[in-house]
Amino acid sequence: MTMAKQTTRKGKNRNRFEQVLNNCVHCMGIDLLSDVLVVGGSAEDGRTLQRIGFTRVTLSNLLDPRPSEQADLDDAGMCAVRMDAEAMELADNSYDLVLAHEVLHHCRSPHKALLEMLRVSRRHVILLEPNNSLAMQLLLRLRFSFPYELPAVVASGFQTGGVRDSSIPNYIYRWNAMDLYRTTASYLAESEFDLYTQGYWDFNVDAVELRRRSETRIGSVTKILSPPLFLAGLHCFQAVVNHIPLLGSQGNKFFGCIRKRSELKPWLIRRGDEVKFNGDYIIRQKGRRRSPVP
Repeated sequence: MTMAKQTTRKGKNRNRFEQVLNNCVHCMGIDLLSDVLVVGGSAEDGRTLQRIGFTRVTLSNLLDPRPSEQADLDDAGMCAVRMDAEAMELADNSYDLVLAHEVLHHCRSPHKALLEMLRVSRRHVILLEPNNSLAMQLLLRLRFSFPYELPAVVASGFQTGGVRDSSIPNYIYRWNAMDLYRTTASYLAESEFDLYTQGYWDFNVDAVELRRRSETRIGSVTKILSPPLFLAGLHCFQAVVNHIPLLGSQGNKFFGCIRKRSELKPWLIRRGDEVKFNGDYIIRQKGRRRSPVP
């Protein structure tokens, strides 16, 4: 969503995200020749896609890139355009794939941004966001996590990094498979779609960012255990639980992919350029209810 968010993400280990994204590409049959739009994208987002095999990548952002960021984009051979994730000035079905990597929770309306991604996408939409799992709800209650994202604003010197790149810390809207299904089903009321979702643990922070989380109980823990030792324990934990599906799905990250399909809902029919309710569907349903049980 914002260039400030890019800066805080730069240099972080993305191996786990890259692995999950690569698995999704194969499972969902995503063409590597797809035209890809990365919402709130950084050069590192583009490089991740390039390592997987995508070659036609466009990055969009709320602000124009700073000179150092533009140099990164030039080195990666990618272009960037200025665009608001919540109101993209693009025609419907402009890109094959639209992707947002930890962007939606920086929007004033995460759902509006997702609907814009669905509108602009011809085929696939991919997002990575915080996970609204039972484990994360418990961590929030125990104050090991915080509902608002203060560290990004602190890292920018209290100037940017919050809601729509402002100095106001954004609420961390967390997603799960049901949230994604309901939002997508509301928008794609006419057509069928497929979902690919995965929750997993990925503590992608460093010692400096860990120290900024003073509003949580993590600060008390790191006074006893040094930040590097605490991070080492977290990484060992995630390495184990991510191999256990039930525990891995409770992780702090939620990965989702939506595949748009051309088939209409069974109660609809296309007549010319219009989609209408198909009265024959009701007749068929009544016929099935009246059929004797064999």
